[in-house]
Amino acid sequence: MKTVWRNIFRRRIMIPLGLVALVTIILGSLFSFQPKFLARQLAEANPEVLFYVETDRKVLALTIDDAPSTTLTPGILDLLEKYGIHATFFIIGQKAAGNEELITRIKKAGHELGNHMVADEPSIMLSEQEFTENLLAVEELIGPLGEKKWFRPGSGWFSPEMVKIAHQLGYRCCLGSLYPFDNKLRNPALIRQAVLARIYPGAILILHDGGPERDYIIPLLDALIPDLLSEGYEFLTVSELHDLEMDESFPPAQQLP
Repeated sequence: MKTVWRNIFRRRIMIPLGLVALVTIILGSLFSFQPKFLARQLAEANPEVLFYVETDRKVLALTIDDAPSTTLTPGILDLLEKYGIHATFFIIGQKAAGNEELITRIKKAGHELGNHMVADEPSIMLSEQEFTENLLAVEELIGPLGEKKWFRPGSGWFSPEMVKIAHQLGYRCCLGSLYPFDNKLRNPALIRQAVLARIYPGAILILHDGGPERDYIIPLLDALIPDLLSEGYEFLTVSELHDLEMDESFPPAQQLP
């Protein structure tokens, strides 16, 4: 009798465990492959957050998180100048201190500055007061440069309260639709393949600046940018991509140097 009940119990728990495993696999696949319909669902559920722009035109926004760094930012800027394209750099306050000249160089080169909070940590763990203080602290660094106000929460997680506070302070939340886990893979060839396989018009691509452990970014950009340019893609800042919905007056796509 004990064996019978044990078998019944096992059968009962195997079904929910199987369902959990299946759901985990499905969600994991969606998160890894990041199909456009997933970005569309997220955008429809969170209209106050920018994930991508719906367009048939071959455009994308290249965004660089965790800037600036004396190790990598100058090389990134040199490459962007080499190919004649602009990007949006999301600035971390702790890394900006002492690097004001580097931030000014980013702006003078025609790139856009975004607010990535004070520290490289999950912003969603902050209290409302801490979140407000963090946002304003970085605002003091980039606001005088006349930026449109985009912010990206640390680790990408946000709450309605965060979005509301940011909106009251003149910011709009910008996440993205193409996250190739570059800071985890750290392999230029694999990251490049992931981006080329998933890119689509209107996408917002997220890559990372940082310390020496992220030195993959230089060879990655030097290979990926000409690939995308050769496919006819234009690189826009986040603001330019956002404005594209209302204004189609952008110049033709950049040409390979």
